[in-house]
Amino acid sequence: MAEKASQKQEVPPPEQTPGEKKGTRREIPGNLPYTPAHGRLSDALKALVEAERPQQFNGSFLDSVLKIRGGSARPIPPLLKRMGLLSSDNSPTELYSKFKSGSTRSEAALAALRNGFSEIFRRNEYAHRLSEDRIKELIIEITGLHKSDPIVGAIFGTFNAFNEFARDAKETRVQDKAAEHVNAAEMPPTRTTAARTDTPEFNLVTTINVVLPETTDVQVYNAIFRSIRENLIN
Repeated sequence: MAEKASQKQEVPPPEQTPGEKKGTRREIPGNLPYTPAHGRLSDALKALVEAERPQQFNGSFLDSVLKIRGGSARPIPPLLKRMGLLSSDNSPTELYSKFKSGSTRSEAALAALRNGFSEIFRRNEYAHRLSEDRIKELIIEITGLHKSDPIVGAIFGTFNAFNEFARDAKETRVQDKAAEHVNAAEMPPTRTTAARTDTPEFNLVTTINVVLPETTDVQVYNAIFRSIRENLIN
């Protein structure tokens, strides 16, 4: 009986996918984040929305507040760091706070996806709107894995845990430079042209609408209006 027991196959812990040896993790091209326990990740994201913001997002918070326990809880803090919701010391970031707010949750989830799955969004900037099959195709293209590999499903499940909140996000992104918003060379100047004829005088006016980016950096707005003043008004 002892001999038979010793031959019993060891079951891998929850954070491992089938085919991985205990204590090892396969090197996957593309560096896409994943956890096989993506269902627990989804549970944690839903629970943290309702929970009080912690000073430290650690195992005690997962266990006692979010009720996420065991081996499936271990990958969650590193994943949230990768997605930009936690800082290096496990303290919640501004993106974490935005994710908790109902008015900014979708946009925060989309920002988190773009942080963690940048290679997918490099290939399709609207990846959060793609079908499951198309997202899996992108994962296969990036990783080189076979479509039946369980890691493909784990990567998709991790992506989808955040994408559940991101599908309704507005298609607006804050750019790093004001020049990406206002290009004076491409914008026609505002002109007022008066034509003198025997008929009553009339004016032709061109109106330009400037869409300002969503940002808290006042330097961005300064650069935009300075460009308008120097190139269009003066």
